[in-house]
This record gives sequence, C-alpha cells and structure tokens, in this order.
Amino acid sequence: MRSRPFVTVHLAQSLDGRVALEGMATPLSTPEGRALAHAERAAHDAVLVGASTIRIDDPRLTVRDAPGKSPLRVVLASALALPRGAHVLANDGHALVIGAEGRVVEAERIAFESAGIAVAVAPCDPDGRVAIDGALSILADRGVERLLVEGGSKVVTSFLRARRVDRMSIEIAMRFLGAPGTPMLGALDVGTLDQAPSLTNVSVERLGENVIVRGDVVYA
Repeated sequence: MRSRPFVTVHLAQSLDGRVALEGMATPLSTPEGRALAHAERAAHDAVLVGASTIRIDDPRLTVRDAPGKSPLRVVLASALALPRGAHVLANDGHALVIGAEGRVVEAERIAFESAGIAVAVAPCDPDGRVAIDGALSILADRGVERLLVEGGSKVVTSFLRARRVDRMSIEIAMRFLGAPGTPMLGALDVGTLDQAPSLTNVSVERLGENVIVRGDVVYA
C-alpha cells in the first residue's frame, strides 16, 4: 500500500516554457485541452493549487467539461491569505486549505472554519512554505489516493524538489510569451544533466492547435 497519494502534475505552458504572463490570468489551453484537464480532475480524488493561482486565476477546480464527479479542492496557503470570495472556497464540503506551522494566522483559520471551509496545518519547509510531505500525509489521512497538481510554478517546483511527482501531463501552446512571463519551474538544484528529473514512457498527442506531452517521472 502506498504511504502517500500518487501525484500527477497537469499544466499548460508556452513553447518557451512559460505558464503565464506576469501577474495575470493567461489561458493557454485549447477547448480540447480544457476538456482533458477536466477529465483529469474527474479521475483524481483531489486537485491542488497554490495561493498565487487562486489570487490570479480564481479557478473553480470543478469538473464541468467532462463526465465525472468533482474532486476535493485543495489550496496550499502557508498563512491562509486567500480572497474571501474565491470560487474554490465555495462552502460545499469539498474544499480544504492547508497552512504551514508557524505561518498560519489564527484569525484567518477561525474565519475559514466559521464559513465551513476545512483547514489543516502541515509542517513548514525551510523556505517557510507548506512542506510537501506534510501536505501529502494530511491528504492520505483523508483517503486521497490520486492527487492532481495544477500549479502554480512554485507549487510544481516544490513537488519536484521533494521528488513527489509521479507523472506529468504538459499541454504545450504554440505561443512564445518571453520574459518576464512566469517560467514553468524555479530552481531544482540540478548541477549536472544526469541529476535532472526526466520523463519515460512518453506519449505526444494533438489537442487542437496545441500538443500534450505525458510521461512518468524518473529521478536521478
């Protein structure tokens, strides 16, 4: 039996590896890509994003463009600093906010719980963010076996640095965003090429004008 959920990262990026224009919502998926993203949500027990994604994109994280049930919506927000009216915080019993020990603002926790939003607190990593293994332990205790991570860049980087991504699904838009657009990843502590994570069992498919690359993650 696995001690943590199986983790799939699903995201859309430009040809030059950017996931968004700086500080603004940047829809890069085709209609076919959005339908696939919703099908991925339906195939997982929970879908996870970071606080920045909520503030910039305000996603619903529900299943609408594919058959199936909506998963548990999870937000990593170290200090619980999230907009009160965010779609993801709908009081339907299917949302969870995970904060970091030593960072959680007690007044925010009380406000969320009073509004019917579940809050959990995980250990803090050296950068002051929610520790990935702590978050995965919380989700495993809640019965989550398959977790879909949709971003943003800092969250995906943290999962890869922790070696907790099992599979990646990357929709590539036929556009160049350039700097200062948000890169897909931050530093991974890769000093040589043989230290770099890679994909195996790779498939490539068309999604309208875009393509999607999928594969299993291999760590050095």
